[in-house]
Amino acid sequence: MITDKIDPNIKDTVFVYTTCSDADEARSLARSAVENNLAVCGDFWAIESVYPWNGVLEDVDQYMLMITTQKELSEKLIGFLEGLHSYDVPMFVTTASVYTSELYKIWLEKTLSKKDELMTPEEGEKKEEYIADAGYHPGHLK
Repeated sequence: MITDKIDPNIKDTVFVYTTCSDADEARSLARSAVENNLAVCGDFWAIESVYPWNGVLEDVDQYMLMITTQKELSEKLIGFLEGLHSYDVPMFVTTASVYTSELYKIWLEKTLSKKDELMTPEEGEKKEEYIADAGYHPGHLK
């Protein structure tokens, strides 16, 4: 049974959804959330939306952004995103997961508990090279 696999000591996984005007905005919001340690991931994709706005029926292209975080960070994340969002009335919806694989939940919790700055992909490659050379020692020069 799936619920037997859920560790109650690991924090709940939550998805925060918002729509964005374009891919650049979705990417920027996702990067800001991850860089500020409020989320572990931001996924986005093109959507078409139909909705009334100021008495006009809109039919527009947008991007849906889904950001993965923990329940305890979701309000802080939404407040942070509200300050960056381009829309006058941005949509924010959260959904809790019914099941998240245990290894993913552990990674999520460990990632969000770190306060370290993130490396660029180039810095990560360099670190991997040092490790492969058996020359990488945290806090020491090679």
